[in-house]
Amino acid sequence: MRQSAAVSALYGAVWNTPTDAYLTLGLAHCFEKTDDGKLVDRYIIEPLSANSLECMANGGKTCYKHVFSTTLEQAQSRDKAALPAEFAEARFCEEYETRCDSAARTWLRPHALDNLLGIVPLGQVKSNFQYSVVDKRVLNFENVVDDDDNIKQDLSIDVYGRKAADEAAAALAADGASPVAGGAAEVAEEEEDDIDALLA
Repeated sequence: MRQSAAVSALYGAVWNTPTDAYLTLGLAHCFEKTDDGKLVDRYIIEPLSANSLECMANGGKTCYKHVFSTTLEQAQSRDKAALPAEFAEARFCEEYETRCDSAARTWLRPHALDNLLGIVPLGQVKSNFQYSVVDKRVLNFENVVDDDDNIKQDLSIDVYGRKAADEAAAALAADGASPVAGGAAEVAEEEEDDIDALLA
């Protein structure tokens, strides 16, 4: 079921998204960390791409409590009176207009037009998704990376031959030979064998 022939004709032809393009808005249950480290509930209105809603419809866990379908023009007006009552206390996400436009374009793709518009019919709200906040979305989370985050590769998946080199050095040390000298001689011998094999 295609929304309209005009929308289909515009798909991929121009950058301007039609104002009557179908769009879904989700009410996301997020959190913000306060100065004292406590998490506070925050509800955010965010546009949903077609593939995101398809994943939710197929049982994927989500922080979206409600999803409402509308048009791009209506969504970009930011008129909360036109949204369901569940959205009244929520705030709009950052870069809302840009994200609305981007999400609306995903609904112009043939797969979305043919298969996904019925998940949330235009003008309706749905709430029967697998809502969960076990994995919390923290809006003001800052990921600070330091040297303690580096992990040395486990020798059980040694792709560089470090274990063999370490064992050879240990064996040479046990025999009283210099691991450095022994290792260098072994490397030189392997290089000679490789050159001989190439020239043969």
